[in-house]
Order: sequence, then C-alpha cells, then structure tokens
Amino acid sequence: MTHSGHRPFKSFKKKKILHSKHPPHHSGPSLFVEGVFQNKGKFGFVLSADPLVGDVLIQGPSLRLAMGEDRVKARVTSAPSEARRSGNIVEVLSRAHQTVVGTFKRVGPNAVLMTEADEGPVHILEMNGLSPKAGDLAVVRITRWPTLEAPAAGDLTEVLGTREDPGVALAAVIRQYELPQKFSPEVEQEAAAFGRDVPEEAWRSPSRTRFFDQRIFTIDGADAKDFDDAVSLETLADGWRLSVHIADVSHYVREGSVLDQEARRRGTSVYFTGSVLPMLPFPLSDGLCSLRPDVIRLTLTCMMDIDRDGRVRGEQVVESAIRSARRFTYEEVETILTGGSLPGLDSLIASDVKEMGRLARLLREKRFGRGSLDFDFPEPSVITDLTGRPIDIRRRARLESHRLIEDFMVLANETVARHMQLQPFLYRVHESPDPVRMEKLKKSLEGVGLSLPRGGDLSHPSALSAVLSRSEGTPLQPLVHLMVLRSLKQAVYSPVNKGHYGLASRCYTHFTSPIRRYPDLIVHRLLKERLRDQERPEHWSRTLPEICEHASKRERVATEAEREFLDIQKARLMEPHVGEDFSGVISSVTNFGFFVQLDEFFVEGLVRVTNLGHDYFIFNEARMTLLGRRTGRVFATGQKVKIRLAGVNILKHQLDLELVSEKPAPRPPHPHQTPHPHRKHHSRAGQKGGRRRPG
Repeated sequence: MTHSGHRPFKSFKKKKILHSKHPPHHSGPSLFVEGVFQNKGKFGFVLSADPLVGDVLIQGPSLRLAMGEDRVKARVTSAPSEARRSGNIVEVLSRAHQTVVGTFKRVGPNAVLMTEADEGPVHILEMNGLSPKAGDLAVVRITRWPTLEAPAAGDLTEVLGTREDPGVALAAVIRQYELPQKFSPEVEQEAAAFGRDVPEEAWRSPSRTRFFDQRIFTIDGADAKDFDDAVSLETLADGWRLSVHIADVSHYVREGSVLDQEARRRGTSVYFTGSVLPMLPFPLSDGLCSLRPDVIRLTLTCMMDIDRDGRVRGEQVVESAIRSARRFTYEEVETILTGGSLPGLDSLIASDVKEMGRLARLLREKRFGRGSLDFDFPEPSVITDLTGRPIDIRRRARLESHRLIEDFMVLANETVARHMQLQPFLYRVHESPDPVRMEKLKKSLEGVGLSLPRGGDLSHPSALSAVLSRSEGTPLQPLVHLMVLRSLKQAVYSPVNKGHYGLASRCYTHFTSPIRRYPDLIVHRLLKERLRDQERPEHWSRTLPEICEHASKRERVATEAEREFLDIQKARLMEPHVGEDFSGVISSVTNFGFFVQLDEFFVEGLVRVTNLGHDYFIFNEARMTLLGRRTGRVFATGQKVKIRLAGVNILKHQLDLELVSEKPAPRPPHPHQTPHPHRKHHSRAGQKGGRRRPG
C-alpha cells in the first residue's frame, strides 16, 4: 500500500551546544555546597547535584533561614573523616514558593499558620477580612522571609476549610505546589474558537496523508478521557509496518498564542485520583485533540518498517488525518492477547491486536537484550466513594497490554529522535550514573547477598539489567529494584543528546503525548518545520535550553504533587482502622525503624525503633538490617510480621505501627546464598489511565 505525501528525512549539519558545569568551590579552608533545601522539621538536607560532594545535613539555628525547596548555599563544617557531611546554611539563593499552606491557629494575640512541611509558624500580618476557625487549612502569601531573629510572615489570602473535607485536601495540595487551576477567559475563548469538528479543508490539505482505510485504534485505561496516541499494523512480506498516530496538537496551539503561553507555563497535566489539572482546556484535550473513535482527527504519524528480527529498516513521519475504528481498554486488549474474545469485535481488528502482541514481545526482547532496565514497581489504584473519600487502595496490575503500548511508544520516540539529531532538537535524556554511586550500589548488593555480573562492573545498563533479572521472583526483588533506582540520575529534557541510560538508548525524545506534555508539543513543531522546509536552527538553539529546563522543573513539581495527594489518601483511608491488627511484610529498613507493607491494603507504615522494647538496635546499612544487641532479634526486608495500626498522622501523611508479636517471622532464605542471620533487603511502592510513562 502506498501513501501520498511521504517524504524522507533530510540530513543536517550537527550543531554543537556547549554547557558549562560549575563544580563546588572552596573559600579558604571552607567547602561551600549549593543545592535544594529539603526540610524535615528539626533537621534538613541540602541536596547536592554533585555525588562527589554529597548531601549536607543541616541542624541548629540556620534551619530557620530557608523553607522547603529553596535553593541555598551551605558551608560544610564537619571534618572530612566524618561519615556524613553536616553544615550550616549561609545564604538563600532563590525562593521556591511565594505562598504556603498550613493550619490556622492563634498563639496568644497572634494569628499564625503552621505549615504542612513543619517549617515552624508563619505569622499572619494581614487577615484581609477573612475569618478562619482554629484548625482550618489556609493559604498565606509571604511578605517577610525568615531570618535568624524572626520567623516568616505574610498576608492571609484564602481559607480552604476543614481538613476532613476531601475537596479541601486536594485544594491544599494544589495551593501548596502553586499549580495553575483555572484557565483565563482569553485561553478558554481561543480553545473554544476551533469548534467541535475538524473542518474538511484541514484534513483534505495536500500536506496531509489520510489513513482512513486503515484499522486504527486507541488503547488506554478505562477511566481515560484524552486519547493522544493510536496504533495500526500492516503485515509485510518480510515483517511489519507499525504506525503510531499522535494527536497534532501543534495545529491548534500555535507558537506565541495565549494557548501556547499557558501550556508552556503549566508544562504538563497533573493527574489526581478522580480529577486532572490539564495542560490544555477541555475543548482541546478532551475534544478536538482527543483521538476518539469514528471521528476525523489531525495527527502526526510515525511509520516504521520492522523486519522479523525486530530492527527498524525504514521510517517516515508525515502530517496525517485518521479516523479511529475503536477505543480499547487495557483489559479488553488483554482478553484478546490471552485468547479470549469480545462480543461484536471485528475479526480483522482482533487479528491485528494478536499480531501486535507478537511484535511487542519481539521488540521488548530486543530492547532488554541491549540492557534496557525494567523496573516492576507495583502502582496504586485508588477507589473513592461519591464524595471523593478513599475507600480502598489496591495494586494496579501491569498487563501485557500495558507493555504493548509501552513498547510501541518507546520505539516511536527513539525513531523520531534518531532522525532529528542532526539539527537543534529536544531530547529526553537519562545520563549514565555516577561511578561513586555505582560503587556504593555494588557494596550494597553484595551486602544483601546478590551475586553480581562477572567482574562486578555496573557501569553499563546491561549489567544492572542482569542484577534486576537475578532478583526477579525472590524476596530481594523490591529491595534491589529500589536500590538500583536510587543510584540512577533523574531523566530530564535537554537540547543536547546524552542518550537514555535506563532504556539503553542512544537517542530518545518525547513525541507521543502532546496533549499533556509541553516538550512533546515542541517536538511536533520541530518535526513539522522540517517536513515543510521551514527550519529555524538559530531560533531553536537560542530557546530550547530554557524550554527544557522549565519543562523538567514543571514535571518534578507535578510528580511531587501527585505523590503528596496519594499519601494523603492513604492516611485518610486508614484513619478509621486505628487499633486494628494487620499482617504485612517489612518493605524497608532504616536506622530509625522499619516500614511494613500491609497485606490487606496497598499502604505502608512505620514501626519505630523506640517502640521495639528495651533493646539497642544496630542498623547495618549494607545489609539493610536492624539487629538487637541484647536479644539478637533481626528485622530485615521480606519478613512477615503482625502489626497494629497505632495512629494516623494526617498532617504528615504517616501511619504509625507497632508489633503485635515480639518475635518476627523467620526470614526467607536468599536463593544465591545460605541464610545469614544478619542479611536482608528493602522495598517501596511508588499515569495516564494506568499506563506507565516511557522514559
């Protein structure tokens, strides 16, 4: 089958973009470290980006100078021989937030706000006519930053209401992270002006290839509202032609428009249980840009000719128009992949799905063969009642249908990035881990008894992939996955191609979700400029660095907000169960206690060392164990325990547990060694409609 309008990619001279890296500097005998301040109440950490320097523990009066997420400069005061660096904050370089959320209370004649982050009281200077009650959640705009002599102070701007109201809890998270909620009338008007249907002159444009004769469908979660990717498959004599069709958001969101400015400011959609703060207004995100079945939609299509060995032998990207034939849920596709049938389903579409399953397994095998990492953390699925209050939290199953879409989207992202790398472009990069962290990881893995690849070199992703494989199906699996994940750097957006370590990919981008991610929208603009011979290399070389930095920051904020609300829901769910007994598994061991994952609910809580009786417990960081010096009791990851829910701290989103039995269950033996009384491991559980977001 031939398609009109196809044009192969052209070659471009590679532009070299240089970035400077500023190492930590010395001032005389003192070492100064810059980083983001993480407040823990009575202490905090300056998170250094340089692993050679490490994080700095902050205690004492200088804690009062900074608030959570501020960027600060700290002077290291500890001796080089000390195991942990400690120091004092000497300067706040930039403030992370202009407003704070907390609990209103009165202290004598003063009105104060006790912040959610336990950063101390913020004095309220101006009530602005508002009348909050003691215990209400409220918002204060900071007008006086904290000093050593005086706490922060500001003006009351909003009273959210009582903490028990589920809607107030969500509002508090939104205010705390300063997430934009409502769209301005100008943005709403521009989005609504496009109407509800794609006009004929748009999809009949000579520059667009029409795929109306192909069997195209979407695969998403049952509760998904916006469908920005669809797939189709043709069987060729020597392989397959896989087409990934992505909503052409750039057709509507034009550079410099009020829609574009708002999308850039937000950077990403933010997903909470039962609600979303979309990057784009609903007339676009749920309407014209959503690839709904049986309606014409504008798209960009990446076609990949794949041989029987899973190698891409030819590819092409075109502006296109599609009409999706069906909207599948993951569960429906899983039924087909496992040999079941769906009433009324076209037999040709069912055949396509089965063939997609075979292709996806081949692509996955090839990707894992080159060393791509596969983290299998269970993801939470929150069930709420009609009021929004959580009534259950379960593990979300990771199905073969989820993996199928992941595999196809990863391949499309790689294909687009590979053929755009000779001109200014936006990449999703995941740099190689730092050797210092890899050496620490190696010692930790040896400490829990996991055999390493020959030679013990963990610098290549294939070595870490082998480590993950060796732990699979064993009690060590959750601990090893978490240890490996924590040793890696964070993926970010960049105008410089540094590869994607976690995917073992030389070149990677984000092309597949322009409805909810601003970087994908930029990638679409770059693609269309190339297809139309309208490249602007100087413009993009100048603007891409700032776009990438801002998008990476907005992504981190969204992730933190989503996790924060999930923690609140977990605490809310367990509040009525205080005093009840549960069975569980130790999921993580620390120097101050151990976390237990409950069997009945997908939540975890903390058993503190101080509640373990009259004994002195020694924490072995390498082996991740707590050993009672007097009794010889060992607590380690993977042990089954009986616990009682002693309390729920809604403010800090914490579950306090205590052991029901004095004797922990025996540890399961490790598959690669004889049981050792002191060794064990640890784990922690962590998107759109249940799909993992590749890279």
